[in-house]
Amino acid sequence: MLRSLAALLAAAALSASAAAENAPIPNALAQAVAATQAAKAPYAFDLDLAFEDANWRARFNPRTNPRLQLVEPNIGTLENDERRAFERMSENMEGPSWCASEEMTRVADVRLLRDDGDTATYAFQPTRESIRGEQARAYAQRLRGEFVLTKSAPDLVRVRIYTPRAFSPMPLVSVERINIEISCAAAPNGRRYAAETVSEVRGAAFGQAFEERSVQRTHGLRPAS
Repeated sequence: MLRSLAALLAAAALSASAAAENAPIPNALAQAVAATQAAKAPYAFDLDLAFEDANWRARFNPRTNPRLQLVEPNIGTLENDERRAFERMSENMEGPSWCASEEMTRVADVRLLRDDGDTATYAFQPTRESIRGEQARAYAQRLRGEFVLTKSAPDLVRVRIYTPRAFSPMPLVSVERINIEISCAAAPNGRRYAAETVSEVRGAAFGQAFEERSVQRTHGLRPAS
């Protein structure tokens, strides 16, 4: 259950983009999203997911069925919760996660935090409408977000999702801390995608304390064939 929860939170972060009403976004962000949308292409890639006590290797190809296939370990050796977490990931994954996704044009409460010359860092607020996962939507308001935007050839280079305080996402489960760091890298088309996602979750479930850290890496992007 704990690993399933961590995977759910990571997936929520990758798809998080808040829906805003009357909240203007920086022009550079709109430019970044437009450039990414114009350059999008179907890619195959390799995916590595490391937990405290396990490592998964998978391959994604939009032209195969299923699109995401576990290479190691054999999916038949996974425990029930682990297998369901991987199957959810497989069902939801449509391709590389583009950092300047179209949804980012709808982020809410965008505020400039600092200007570092070449980049600018903004804060934003996720909402229920920003989260694809049905379960995760229930605690969208508990999350906060930040992104770093380049000024030259605008694009996102880093996204952070975190909780400012503890909360309970479901009965008998308390989450003390979530911190998810998404580092972006250039794809073959020049646009940035989520190359590494480091997720840290700490809390207690059914009277048992847990602390989960996972690292998801997407690499080897290549034209799908």
